[in-house]
Amino acid sequence: MSAFAPEPPFSFWHGRSLRWQMMAAVIAINLGAALVAVVVIIANARRATEIEMNASLSVAERFVAETVERLAGNQDGGNGAASLAQLPLHIGGLRHVRIRIEDAQGNAVDLAPTGDDDGEDGADETPVPGWFAALVSVDGGERDIPVVEGGRVIGHVRLAGEASDEIAEVWNDMSDLALLALVVNIAVLGALYLVLGRLLLPLKTLSAGLHELEEGRFGHRLARPKVRELALIADRFNALGTALNGARDDNARLNEHIIHLQDEERRQIAADLHDELGPCLFGLRANLESVDRLAGRAEPDLARRIGERTGTMAEILDRVQDLNRRLLRKIRPMALGHVPLAAVIADLVADFERHSPGRSFRLSAEGVADRYGDSVDITVYRCIQEAVTNALRHGEARNIAITLRDETAAGRLCLVVEDDGLGVPAGAARGFGLLGIEERVGALGGSWRLVPATPRGTRVEMSVPVRAAPAAEGANKQPGKRERATTT
Repeated sequence: MSAFAPEPPFSFWHGRSLRWQMMAAVIAINLGAALVAVVVIIANARRATEIEMNASLSVAERFVAETVERLAGNQDGGNGAASLAQLPLHIGGLRHVRIRIEDAQGNAVDLAPTGDDDGEDGADETPVPGWFAALVSVDGGERDIPVVEGGRVIGHVRLAGEASDEIAEVWNDMSDLALLALVVNIAVLGALYLVLGRLLLPLKTLSAGLHELEEGRFGHRLARPKVRELALIADRFNALGTALNGARDDNARLNEHIIHLQDEERRQIAADLHDELGPCLFGLRANLESVDRLAGRAEPDLARRIGERTGTMAEILDRVQDLNRRLLRKIRPMALGHVPLAAVIADLVADFERHSPGRSFRLSAEGVADRYGDSVDITVYRCIQEAVTNALRHGEARNIAITLRDETAAGRLCLVVEDDGLGVPAGAARGFGLLGIEERVGALGGSWRLVPATPRGTRVEMSVPVRAAPAAEGANKQPGKRERATTT
């Protein structure tokens, strides 16, 4: 895939936790509901404001007309200006109505405050945002009431709808409702957060359990949740763990059986090579020596030619015998099971010393018994053989230390092979030899690992469980420490 390929749609959403997604969905629904509620409230407020202002204008129109008529009757034959001056005292304080009194020339006559109209209203008024006022405001219309006195028009009373009081009431109601809704939603979201946490906790436990299975700990089990659907998942998980644990045990038994069969087959082949091929080679060498002695009685020229042939055959026979010994050591050292394990390993180290001049080897054995059974003995032997061979061939090591100790209290036999070579390159694949050792150690129920040594080189660590040595073998268990250090 290209590094510049666009991200799949909704990757941000799907990458979040389930709790986050559910909380975000609830918040989005609440915001949508709040937006719809605001639209409905504003629409209803506009309609209510328009109705309220029209009703207020109608009431105010009748009231002002009656007041004008009454004042005009009281002022018959009097001064019209006096009635205009008295008019503001009788028509002030009307809600939702703005009043303007004009004389005949169109000049405004001030409305004197009635003492508590504006003061009380102003004290209770809450500032209304301009955007809300603009959304709710409606055109209230105007009414014109002429002031007639003595048959002539001496002024006008102009009435206009004023929605500020109604808008303030709607704003106050909506603010209280919004505050209540906010508190309720915060409480609901908090409760939802806690409830989702408790409901989704088994999923986190399931994830941790799957990690345990991934690490090979198949004995891990999940507690059964109270939620029926999650309880079914936990049951299936536990059943899976039981099946995997059984499969691993079956594989371990199968691998152990295969290794036992392989060791038995190697032992039989080694026995055939030693018991059958060895005597045949010995017989050939004896016959060659006999032929060589008989050749001394023949004519000089014939004796010379026979000697050349027998010498060539002796060289070939030496190579075959050396090959036979190397095959025996590779398939199964014949000394295993017949001589103490420490002595067999010492012989292996001595063989490495002969074939690797200029290298230093150190062998240390602490409390090692004579034998631990064919499977353990040959596994230890092969591990040392493979580790030392890799250190010499690939690591170019100059110093190799081999430590074998029997930890009786823990019931384990521990081996450490450490060198000062080049180490294992990062990302290097394991060879078949190391994989074979790992399989053998795993089949015996042991552990094996390859780690960098300090300050350089490679460290191979192996540990296998062993049973307590029998009484006969316990007498031969080497006390103290067996150490061999040589430099060639």
